Amino acid sequence: MNRLKCLVAAVTAGAMMAAPAVADTINLRVASFVTPLHGMSQWIDRWAADLTERSGGRLQFEILHGAQMGPPPRYYDIARNGQADITWVLHGSTPGRFELTEVSNMPFRCCAAEQATRVVNHPRLRAITDEEHRGVEVLKMFAHPPGQIHMAEGAVTRLSDIQGKAMRPASAAVGQLVAELGGRPVGLPPTEIAEGLQRRTIDGVLIDFGGSGIAFQLGPHLSSATKVDAYISTFALVANPRSLANLPDDLREMIVSTMQDREEEVGRIWDEIAVAGRGILEGAGVEMLEAPADQLELMREAGARVTDRYVAELEGKGRPGAEVLGLLQELIAEVGPVGEGC
Repeated sequence: MNRLKCLVAAVTAGAMMAAPAVADTINLRVASFVTPLHGMSQWIDRWAADLTERSGGRLQFEILHGAQMGPPPRYYDIARNGQADITWVLHGSTPGRFELTEVSNMPFRCCAAEQATRVVNHPRLRAITDEEHRGVEVLKMFAHPPGQIHMAEGAVTRLSDIQGKAMRPASAAVGQLVAELGGRPVGLPPTEIAEGLQRRTIDGVLIDFGGSGIAFQLGPHLSSATKVDAYISTFALVANPRSLANLPDDLREMIVSTMQDREEEVGRIWDEIAVAGRGILEGAGVEMLEAPADQLELMREAGARVTDRYVAELEGKGRPGAEVLGLLQELIAEVGPVGEGC
């Protein structure tokens, strides 16, 4: 009996030694502050699923969409301190933290998300802006389509139409534009925009069509939307450096490689979201308008004044605001008018 037990033990041990070793599974947490139904959220889901397949299951992802880890301003620090391994950061939600990056957020720069996404990922610009993302590693920069003027009542077709109106801006830069146009910027968290429009604590909001039609479902609370292509907001998909450094070399390189040359793809997704969002607004009875050329020129002049002041403030602090603005303008011309809306 003892000989039989020894034989079974020996056979079992031999089988275990002959079997291939199972690689350790590595779990990465990804966090974002928008709904899982958003097109970019779905892109991240597909990206993670692709990495899981490519890695043979060695990479697994826990994806937390819908602001489960807090409001937008927290997501940079969530990645930096390792609460999540990868997060989606909105630069405009933390004014003053990404001062050079936000030059691209100044009024009337880009005409489409694809154009903006190509520009902000250009190596010459990234060489400057990545330095502002201290404590994280930038995987990809991206941008939403241009923001438009949305009103709860009435419409904005002339500069005088916005005088004294309480408008919710998307960022500090857009707030300065609202003030320069004669409006009154009123800060509200994104989740409170619909209620603000409904209760008339704000008269309108500057937001892209994807945000108004899909992300925040503002259609029932709006009477009109005026296309002026006022601004774009930039985002970054960032990783905790320690999380990347602790990965085996092949997995780390796999993650980084999947972010290469995807500017067109990501930009188009955002532009398509804007088209779909506009369709939803139209279906809800929101009147779609465009500002006359002379009024749009006045708005652009106001935007130029906002930009000039911002750049002058950066220069006064010894930061190369003028250099970054010049480079940005050069890259916009180089990329050209690509994307839906240009």
